[in-house]
Amino acid sequence: MESDPRQADLIKLNALVDGELPPDERAALAARLAGERDLARAYATLARLKATVGEVADAPAFELPPRRKRHTARRIAAGAAIAAALAVGIFLMAMPRPADTGAPLAEGPTEITLASLPTGTTVPRLETAGLKLTGLVIDPGKVPLVSATYRGPHGCRLELRAWPVGAAPPETTAGERHRWTSGNLVYELTAHGMPAMRFALIAGAAEGQTAANADSDRIGRQLRQAAHGAPPCAG
Repeated sequence: MESDPRQADLIKLNALVDGELPPDERAALAARLAGERDLARAYATLARLKATVGEVADAPAFELPPRRKRHTARRIAAGAAIAAALAVGIFLMAMPRPADTGAPLAEGPTEITLASLPTGTTVPRLETAGLKLTGLVIDPGKVPLVSATYRGPHGCRLELRAWPVGAAPPETTAGERHRWTSGNLVYELTAHGMPAMRFALIAGAAEGQTAANADSDRIGRQLRQAAHGAPPCAG
């Protein structure tokens, strides 16, 4: 008997929230979250529920009797975790089964729109420039809202962060940066081990993808030039 794909999704979402999903599966699930609104909502729900579970488990239990506090706190955390999993499981079971089109993931400058975040929040697609999305953290309740990591075949690395205008994100490690505003969000792209010429092309393409009137032809040219016409990464 074939396994239920919705059950498999629940397992993967749990692993993603817990930081236990392998990098290749994490990138694939991140791409699905971008295109499947119900799945993205289920992820956001599970993340919030598990954050609440963590607060319960870590809360001081000074009011509990000495002999019971350890076991009681453990039971509370376990019960909350089960409730979180059941809540998202029910949510997923109510979702329609996705149609299997067999179509590959779109390449090029197509943007990823994150359904669980404010309208217009995007994570650029940089595969055409030889950069693979290897990490994506979505947390609607924190600053930054989005943190993404891209890696190239020769050691280069890019980090993308996005947060609301007026918010103050934590400082990051040194690197060449490009920061811009689109709508109500501020984006920051940081390069590690990437030549300035190549970074300028990629940063321009990334900024273009977040614009409301994105010029896909120009973005595509910039990414292709970054892949073939600029010095490679040497990080």
